[in-house]
Amino acid sequence: MQTTASVRLFLLSALLIAAPAIASGQNRPNKPGKRPQPKSKLPQTQRQSGPPVAKVDPATLDRVKRGAAKIDELVAANYRIHGITPNPLTTDEQFVRRIYLDITGTVPNYRQAKTFIEAKDSSKRSRLIDRLLSSSGYASHTYNWFANILRLTDRPDPNIYAKPYNEWVKQAIRDNMAFDKMVRAMLTAEGKVWDNPPAGFWLRDAGMPLDSINNTVRVFLGTRIGCAQCHDHPFDRWTQREFYELAAFSYGVKTRLDRRDGIFKNGNPITRVRAELKRQDPTHKGNGPFVRLLRSNMYAVTDDTRRKLKLPHDYQYDNGKPGDLVEPSVLFADAALTEGASPRETLANWMTSKENPRFAKTIANRLWKRSFGVGVIEPADDMRDETEAENEQLMEYLIAIMRYLDFDLKEFQRVIYNTRTYQRQASTQQVAATDVYHFPGPLLRRMTAEQAWDTLLTLAVYSPDSIQLPSTKNVKAIIDVDLTSVTAGEAVAKADQFEESFGRKAQNKWRRELGYKGQLLARASELPSPLPPDHFLRQFGQGDRELISGSTVDGSVPQILTMFNGPVTHMMLEKGSVIYDEVVKAKTMNDRVDVIFLSILGRKPTNADRQLAIREIRAGNNAGYGNVIWALINTREFLFVQ
Repeated sequence: MQTTASVRLFLLSALLIAAPAIASGQNRPNKPGKRPQPKSKLPQTQRQSGPPVAKVDPATLDRVKRGAAKIDELVAANYRIHGITPNPLTTDEQFVRRIYLDITGTVPNYRQAKTFIEAKDSSKRSRLIDRLLSSSGYASHTYNWFANILRLTDRPDPNIYAKPYNEWVKQAIRDNMAFDKMVRAMLTAEGKVWDNPPAGFWLRDAGMPLDSINNTVRVFLGTRIGCAQCHDHPFDRWTQREFYELAAFSYGVKTRLDRRDGIFKNGNPITRVRAELKRQDPTHKGNGPFVRLLRSNMYAVTDDTRRKLKLPHDYQYDNGKPGDLVEPSVLFADAALTEGASPRETLANWMTSKENPRFAKTIANRLWKRSFGVGVIEPADDMRDETEAENEQLMEYLIAIMRYLDFDLKEFQRVIYNTRTYQRQASTQQVAATDVYHFPGPLLRRMTAEQAWDTLLTLAVYSPDSIQLPSTKNVKAIIDVDLTSVTAGEAVAKADQFEESFGRKAQNKWRRELGYKGQLLARASELPSPLPPDHFLRQFGQGDRELISGSTVDGSVPQILTMFNGPVTHMMLEKGSVIYDEVVKAKTMNDRVDVIFLSILGRKPTNADRQLAIREIRAGNNAGYGNVIWALINTREFLFVQ
């Protein structure tokens, strides 16, 4: 994509000049020594990195490279079978932009791109991979990926506050918790989410045990068994009875407290406290934050051993009768109820076992797809017995690496990023669902909504990773109440305190202090979820987190209007933005053009690009710098990961 075609959008500069912020000259980058500039409207953040992240071990790099070489060997053997000519290796300019986007979710800034491109170190690619995998950007971007799969929201139900669970997932990524341990923690957690955050996994589908097990299997085992909830699967081997036998492991999971948990000994606690509030303050409606705080305390994950799953009333197969009790059993491999183990513990042990044929395969294939744009197995979450991998030897080797690394996802990705296969130039071909792709290089991919948002922040805000919203670490002190004894006064005070610390009042405060034109300028991983439909992230394809992997990268007219006229694209032309400051520091017009291209596209301009840019700058009398910036972020080259 490094052609003059994309930059020909400079010819739209006449239209762009009409935009008020540029036409007025108020936001244009001025030469040093010009008249004093107005105070920046952007939040002034400390120039530091985000929270600490587990580092990769430099001592294991030789092992990583051996694994990468073996992958390349298996892929190359497949080239010969299918007559594939691999793509050339990426240039340093292509690689640095791709690896930043794939690992940290954002483009490199001007200095990062320039430093890497000009470095002469023969091992600079491996060293950069290690540094980025050890950065807070890695944790942020990986969280976005998990959030899309796990459907993470702050409130999966208006009365469930799940933010501590989301933060636990984020911290598990920072700590590089082994994936099998992470999943096991989710499947076995008990209690309220602020006491035991991974319990939020079961609260995501609170009160829907059959849907919950279906989603669990699809996410962690890459298999869709939902059809078997109502009848034998029409396209796979799963029977309705097998679905119910698997669901029996977690059917006893209770997500809401009731009379048997002792909270009703003084009557219905919600009714009691609301009646007390009405007597004290007849004008208080007893709704909103007040009642949400009370109801959120009624949600906790517990096991009801008396609750047994039965075959449905309309069961019609000859291996059981409607209403028969169902004993728990797994879908494939073996799992026995061990002495002292609960059904959920047995489920977790079986699901995360190295012997489970789908667990390692699913996560290895998902991570390969994350790096290349298509999995070795497609669809990645609809594997069946007859499913064939594009390269069976490669798939088996990826599974072997995952098991050998004990489900260390960071180290697994480190191997992939060090392959020549990954470091080849992108393929621009369209790959339909029925096509087989043989990996001559990664597919050309459009940025995700999160990558686009975080990239625009990187162009404008110093150290966006350092913009961290208050942690929910101490939320228990505010939100937790004893429903058997809490008074109306206590509930009102705690609800007000919650709103001030974490609720809408807090979010309005954050937008004022860390925002620009009403937009909170934190990385996508730090923003509320789900966001309103008119937010930049939702416009660019972030889902509402109701569907597994529900995001899209489809284009739309609102996206075009947002990029042309939205507040997020204005902010980089404000005094104090990163790109503004870098352009102002550059001494010559040629240097300033280099800064703009390296900042936005990760490469220096071609001769034709430079001539067009300089022509526009001279015609615009300094405001032309803003026009060039604006034109580049509206090119396809900007929005695609090469």
